[in-house]
Amino acid sequence: MTEETFWKLIDELDGVIDDDGVDSLGERLSSLSPQDVESFSVWLAAKVHALAELPLAGSAVPDVTDAGQAPPPLSGDAHENLLYAIVAAGRTRYDNVIATPSAVEESEWDAGEAELLIDLAATTLWESAGLDWYDEIDPLRAPSPHDEGWWETFRGSAWKSIPAAYLTAARELDQKLNRSAEWLAWWRQTSLRKIKVGITVNADNDHHLIERGRNIARAQFTMDRSHLTDRTPNALSDLVSEEITRITAAIATEFQMTPPPALP
Repeated sequence: MTEETFWKLIDELDGVIDDDGVDSLGERLSSLSPQDVESFSVWLAAKVHALAELPLAGSAVPDVTDAGQAPPPLSGDAHENLLYAIVAAGRTRYDNVIATPSAVEESEWDAGEAELLIDLAATTLWESAGLDWYDEIDPLRAPSPHDEGWWETFRGSAWKSIPAAYLTAARELDQKLNRSAEWLAWWRQTSLRKIKVGITVNADNDHHLIERGRNIARAQFTMDRSHLTDRTPNALSDLVSEEITRITAAIATEFQMTPPPALP
């Protein structure tokens, strides 16, 4: 994909990130080859990365949500959202900011729904090209200790708070799995670099989805609400071991692997 084609696709947003524009861009992306979807994502990441290198943080950037009030100094999520909004505004406005960063303060932006564009890029990239936006493309993702491991988990609940004893036990076991030569040898049967496992307590019954990408795998396990109910700290620690045993057995079945080793 050429840069010109990338900007023509961005024009589907009509200058702003909203539901209509993202739906229109999504339809266009769904008609492209996996190679072109990947190329679009790489171009998007490169454009955002170039903006991230500019001295924009701390600027007073007007946004439509300011409602006439003086804009606050740019930081955090607002900074990231603005970068995507600048790309969405089209090539002319983007090039103007690249050439003169202070120009970002001279006009109003609409960055409130930037996450819609990020979600579209992430979903389309995975479904079409088997690549994980956040792990393999995201221009703003800071390296973390997880980058060196083959096993990465995310735990959460939309129903109740997650007990600290559960999270502590899970973190310790995750570290042991990543340090285990036996477990790494088991995972290498897949020829994939890593697996990202999401564990969420927020359902009336248990279910899971395991998917293989080009370089990594992703798995989502949704647990019944009773999963964390009325458990002592010791019981929560035991629950983590039971959980990992169940999850890795499901992964082995999905990818036709040998049975997992004993937990370290």
